[in-house]
Amino acid sequence: MRGRRPADLVRGQVLAAAGELLLAEGMGGFTIEKVAARAGASRMTIYKWWPSKGSLALDGYASVVRHSLEFPDTGDVEVDIAAQLLAFVHLVRDSRAGRVIRELVGAAQTDAELGLSFRERYSRPRRALAERILRTAVERGELRSDFDPQVVVDQLWGAVYNRLLIPDEPLTDEFARALVANILPGLRTRRDTVSTPAAIQAFVDATNSADTEAFVAAFTEDAFLDDWGRQFHGHDGVASWNKTDNIGVRAHFEIESIEPGGEPDSYTVTMKVRSHRFNGTGPMAIKVRGDKIASLVIS
Repeated sequence: MRGRRPADLVRGQVLAAAGELLLAEGMGGFTIEKVAARAGASRMTIYKWWPSKGSLALDGYASVVRHSLEFPDTGDVEVDIAAQLLAFVHLVRDSRAGRVIRELVGAAQTDAELGLSFRERYSRPRRALAERILRTAVERGELRSDFDPQVVVDQLWGAVYNRLLIPDEPLTDEFARALVANILPGLRTRRDTVSTPAAIQAFVDATNSADTEAFVAAFTEDAFLDDWGRQFHGHDGVASWNKTDNIGVRAHFEIESIEPGGEPDSYTVTMKVRSHRFNGTGPMAIKVRGDKIASLVIS
């Protein structure tokens, strides 16, 4: 005779079945009966934990996307938020989860019960998590304390929802990065600034004057460049990046601040960038060797 499954196991199987059904058929095909059949559970058992179809749908959705939307913890809140925001964009743009969340948001406007479930079981917990990340960064001294985390959450994730639901403009990785670059640097605590090292000034001047030869010469022969995970090595790599992402797209740099990094001869440069490909303000981690740049990391 088959033994009774532990309650936690049944609950997990019901959530998995709900999430799978929701992604496969959307809210139009989502029923308690179908979830029960997939999970091998009774309707009575399901109603004991979830009072409505909407509450089960929202918990099922949250369970299948939770891992994709986790925040990393690198110790740099700007890097962590950028990574999570990009993951969110990929989820809602490139997977069936995007269609489902559009359906849920739309249906919640006229279904009061679903709207309540959406707020209590998905949007408020997600918002609280993002706000906690920001408050932790304040406690660590990364960010100022005189801003409203709720407003910042709306500026970042709300902007993604806007492009998801009102598709006037495309929802791109570049858009997500620009959101972070435009908002987070202004929230950072002010550190002691330093004068501009000659290597960094040469890097800026060469870019602004569209002098490709001088730009490459601003780097050491064994230089390393990382642009959001795309890596380039040596003068050939720097020249390649310059052609596709810098002078090649008519970039113009304006230094907003330079702060000492955590190692000798290293600096965090807050740079305002204008180009045919990217416009925004963000940090560049630069390490110099003599009068040249040895490494440049853009994130």
